[in-house]
Amino acid sequence: MRVCLTVLLTFVPGLATSAQAQRTTTGLQVLYTFDEGDGRIVHDQSGTGTPLDLTIADPGKTKWSRSVLTLNNETVLKSDGPARKVIDAVRTSRAISVEAWVRPANTKQSGPARILSLSTDTGNRNVTLGQQQDAWEVRLRTTATSTNGIPATTTGGGSLKSVLTHIVYTRDSDGTATVFVDGKPIATQKTEGDLSNWDESYPLLIANEATADRAWLGDLHLIAVYSRALTVGEVQQNFAAGTGDFDELVELIPPAAERQVNFVSDVQPILPSALF
Repeated sequence: MRVCLTVLLTFVPGLATSAQAQRTTTGLQVLYTFDEGDGRIVHDQSGTGTPLDLTIADPGKTKWSRSVLTLNNETVLKSDGPARKVIDAVRTSRAISVEAWVRPANTKQSGPARILSLSTDTGNRNVTLGQQQDAWEVRLRTTATSTNGIPATTTGGGSLKSVLTHIVYTRDSDGTATVFVDGKPIATQKTEGDLSNWDESYPLLIANEATADRAWLGDLHLIAVYSRALTVGEVQQNFAAGTGDFDELVELIPPAAERQVNFVSDVQPILPSALF
């Protein structure tokens, strides 16, 4: 069984091990891999500047497992002070990428429900990656948008499912914003203006707004912010790297893996045709 699972992980996009693909790190400002296993502190693993660690407001509403933090009830992960290293770097570069490996608890969360946010309340933010029912929504504050990041970049209905998903939002210095899901671009728009009006006092938040009324529930596997727009190739590279934990990915294979694997019906269809 382990051999068959290894074959599946080798050829299914997004389920490669970190040994097969390495994440890009250029411009990385914060990285959370949720591998602490317990406690109320989530550590910034980026290695950039002073770590921007997060505190879980109510650990009793979360559950730790291997490289995953599950939000079962409403709480928030928040930096102790302003996310200055992220804000300063993004204002300087005029570009950003927000990346997450997450599994939404359902497709009904709205607000949008905050997955990651640099904000102070429901009407003032620098950037927010959120869930609007069965779609992804990103709000970015620029000199041409509102202080709430409106108009937002939104994907179509049905683009968000309650499964482990790799979501990346990029916005380059020319204003081109793109949302990628599992390595594929699914929404692109022009977000004019620059980022000089970003507020330097905002904290970094995960799973809720600072006002505690835009909660997001689900599994957090990885979250990262870059001070540049990742290229299509880099987004696909990070997708191929997966969440970085082999045993965790084995557990995420659908229940069919629990029965006897049939090579012809289960494995052969996903292998390159050149092998046959």
